[in-house]
Parts: sequence; C-alpha cells; structure tokens
Amino acid sequence: MYSGFLLIVVATGWLFSRKAKITENTNQASPLRHTNIRMVIVSAISFFLGLQFSHLTALFQIDFSAGGLIDSHATEYMTWAPDEIEQAQRRNRGTRRRRKPNQSNAHKRKKKKNKPPPRYHDSNYTKESFEPLPWSLPKPSSTRYQTSEEFMADYIALKRKHNIPLPWEQDKYKEDKVTLPRPIIGLNFPKSATLTMSEYFACGGITSTHTTTQDGRIGICMMENQLKDKPPMEGCNAHRNRKKEETKPIEVIFDIGLQGPPCYYASLHDGGLENIAKHYPEGTIMLVTRNATKWFNSFEGWGGILKAWGQRSCGFDGSLEGEGMEYWNDLYMSNRSKRKYWLDFYEAHTQKIREFALKHLSLTYVEVELENDKMAEQLELYTGVKQSCVQVCHPGPHWIRKHDTTSKCHPKGEEPPSIDTEEANEYSDDEDNTFVEFNRLR
Repeated sequence: MYSGFLLIVVATGWLFSRKAKITENTNQASPLRHTNIRMVIVSAISFFLGLQFSHLTALFQIDFSAGGLIDSHATEYMTWAPDEIEQAQRRNRGTRRRRKPNQSNAHKRKKKKNKPPPRYHDSNYTKESFEPLPWSLPKPSSTRYQTSEEFMADYIALKRKHNIPLPWEQDKYKEDKVTLPRPIIGLNFPKSATLTMSEYFACGGITSTHTTTQDGRIGICMMENQLKDKPPMEGCNAHRNRKKEETKPIEVIFDIGLQGPPCYYASLHDGGLENIAKHYPEGTIMLVTRNATKWFNSFEGWGGILKAWGQRSCGFDGSLEGEGMEYWNDLYMSNRSKRKYWLDFYEAHTQKIREFALKHLSLTYVEVELENDKMAEQLELYTGVKQSCVQVCHPGPHWIRKHDTTSKCHPKGEEPPSIDTEEANEYSDDEDNTFVEFNRLR
C-alpha cells in the first residue's frame, strides 16, 4: 500500500540530488557530506508525510454521518487524538444515536438528580443565623456523688412509696419484647455508650435508631418540636423499610444531641426534659453513666466536639446570659486546662437528670454504669433483653479499617487484632473497649 509513497520519496530524493549537484558546481566550498545529510532528512520527512496522507485518504472514505462510524473505525482513527477528544466524540455519537426517531428503547435514561437533604438537616442553620439556646445545670448536691446502683435503689424505693408500679414487675410487659414503656429516650452524652444502647435494644427486637432517622438528625427534630410545643419525635418517629414496604414506629432513640450549629441537647437546654415529660408522661428516659475522667479522655479527641461546646454555637462555657451562667463561667475561667471544668460539667449533667426523674415519677427512669461489671445483668432486669445482647462496639469507620473487619461489634474479650498497633493507639474512636452493642436484628 505504500508503493505510491515510495515513488514520492524517490522522486523527491532525485530532485534534491540534482539540486545538490548544481550547487556543488557553482559553489565548490559546500562539502558533499552536508548535501547527503540533507537528502536523507528530506527523504524521511517525505516518507512520513506520505503515511499521514494515507491515513487522511482512508479517513475521508469513512461515513461520519450519525451512527456511521462503527467502533472498529473509531478505535483505529482516534488513537492519535487526545483522550478528551476521543471521549467527547464518543459522547456526541451516543447522543446522536439516542435522538434517532426509530430508537427501540422508548424510555430514555434520566440523569440522576442529587437527593435533597432530609427535613431535619444542619444545612438549614449557620453560625450567623443560629443564636445559642439557654441551658442550665445545677450546683453540686449529694445526688451528684451517688453511684448508679445507689441512686436506682433510692429511685425504686420512692416509686414504691408512692405506689407507682415498676414496669419490669408488671404482668402486661412480661410477654413484650422489652419490659419498658415506649418511647425510650436515651440522654447519654456522646462517648457514653449511645451506640451501645441503641444496638442493645435492636438486639431485643424493637426499632432503635442512633443519631439520625430517615428524616434527618434526631436532635434537630427534637429542638424544632420543642420550640413549637410539639411532641419531641413528631415528624421523625417512623422507620420505612423499603424492601418489605412497611413502616414501623421508632421506639428507641440515642445520641439525640448535636454540637451545632444548631446546638441542642434535650437534657441540657431549658425546657427539653419538660417537653419529654409533657408529651410522653408514661415514657422512659434512660442514662448510661461513665467515669467522668474516662469519658473526658475519650471525648476530648472525638472530632473536635469539645471545642464546639465551648464556642459560640453552644456556649457551654457559661458565656451566655441567664440564671446560673455566672457560676459556670467563673468555673470555666478559673480552670486553665479546662479539664476539671468538663468533669464537673459531665457530673452536673447526671445530677440534673436524676433530680428531674425524682420529680416526674410517672416517667420510668433507668440508669446503669458502663464500668460496672453487673451492667449486663442490671440491663436484663430492667429491660427484659438478654445479657448476650451487650457487646463491645466501636463507632466510626476508623476502628473497622484499623482492625480489617466488617463489623463494628464483637463479644467482650474477643476484639480482633489491630493492623497498625502504634497508629491505633494514637487515635481511638471506640468507647474505651467497654460494653457496647449487638448486631441489628430487625
């Protein structure tokens, strides 16, 4: 196929050779070797020009009409072009084919649209538009320094004194999956076994959720409902199972706060606990406590949340105006490292919930301590859910990657080995390797 081009090369070489002889006769100073080099260069250029001319000739013989360029030709003749051009040509060709009137597929593919955020989403709030809500915590009292076992003994005795039956002792709950009235609202701070308890109840066979529902953040839902004097879970209290095409009410919620904006914790912000008691007077509030120092050590490195608590979005440093804020602000400013402040803050939060439970006996209150060896036994007594549902779990993807596993939960004492022990020790997103959850049984 290259015979024609070889003739062009020979002819070109002969012309330049003839010209070289004429030049040599008129100018004897030009060396013959320079002429020969030029002849070789010109011949090579001519040869490659001929090859490109061959490609162009074949290219013009291809049908470039809509759908005319078959894949084999497209591949052969587009290899010289940049990838972006080839991709653009293929996209255009595909577009032309889809527009053909005789297209067999009548249903054209629709472009995927970005899903809108759920109803209760923090994108609806900004630092500029959200003003921190008033909050309150009590000054120390003897209730603060009780263990969970000690307080529950006093609480149960008070219920009996007022002839208020305990749910786990009533016949109507014996056949139920969980021996507690619903809804069950967990008031634990982050890094205090929120995931533990959510999955524990899921193991018990009831619908439990953590942090979010299909309608968005639980904390935002509860905040907006409180401001409108509505039930805390209105608008975010259902779980839709798309595979089974059924909707179930959400019976258990944990990790119900957020650091903002907006910043909201029902157990901290004024009116939050009262709104729960008003709309769910026979419901259950629950608290899992931790050793305050262990909580702080775990909480301090968790996504910068501690910094957000002390900044404008929450104002948990006592910088807001209001009753009791001066006490907390003075305490905050007097602690240079802030460590002691947050330990007092954590313990005061437990005290506030305990005092609220003592004043609202129609509610059922359950409290257990994470470090207590009898925690699983106590949970089974209060809830009716078997002890084996209490497992060790680690929130967040970091732990799963570090241990090369697909599950965030495992039985106590059976933690999978870490891939990189040194790095895993530098950053941990678990809950201090204490009790946590069981696999979801829904």
